[in-house]
Amino acid sequence: MSNSIDIFGDFAPAYTISNENQRWATSALPNASRVLTVTGSGDQALFYRLAGAKHIDTFDKTNNARVIQDIKFAAIKNFSQAEYFALLVDLFYADNISELPLMKKLMPKLPTKTVKIINTPGNKYIFGAGMDATQYPYNIPNKNEYAKLKYTLKKPFNFVRCDLYDLSAQISGKYDLINISNIFDYCYDFQKQCFILRQLTKHLSVGGHVIYLPQAANYVYEGFRISDQHRAIQYSKTLQNDRAKMILFQRTR
Repeated sequence: MSNSIDIFGDFAPAYTISNENQRWATSALPNASRVLTVTGSGDQALFYRLAGAKHIDTFDKTNNARVIQDIKFAAIKNFSQAEYFALLVDLFYADNISELPLMKKLMPKLPTKTVKIINTPGNKYIFGAGMDATQYPYNIPNKNEYAKLKYTLKKPFNFVRCDLYDLSAQISGKYDLINISNIFDYCYDFQKQCFILRQLTKHLSVGGHVIYLPQAANYVYEGFRISDQHRAIQYSKTLQNDRAKMILFQRTR
């Protein structure tokens, strides 16, 4: 039996910084109190908290997404804004993050499970996805946002490790908003996307939204609607900000 890890699944490299405009994406639909979002780089949860969300759960298929999210939480609570940014830059280039000077200070502050993931044999270059933090400065909290996060963050965000297709079976709550990022760009044919939306509707409050942030959408969703005797979800509208788009699906009953 091989001792190697699955670099394309459970331990796929994670992002240190989002390539989506999180300040816009998370504030485009105000008054979302309960949010479920892809974990990604951990920026999604942070900016939803800044946008006013009270309860935030996260999901991703790679354990390393949990790691970067927990690192950002601990770094904000314990480091200055300058140290936070320097750490993100260093993480992207490191093959053994536990040896970084700032990480040595942070490791005792991380959850035991997160430390175990970091120390999993063969789990190197764990933040090799995307580009380094200098390329997306707009996703670094500014001085006032950083101070607000330092004060308001109380505990690491809840994390569920699973694929989007299986997500509904792994959660039980109801949400005002579910953010699936751009996953539909590169995963699932239209039939499977319909299944996913149908299942996620069970976890949406009436009037709530699933948001999809396409970078290369493969289908046209105008006119889309799925319904049964209990609930219905349909295409609502597409928001645009500069070059970014957000496709909204809304639960109507």
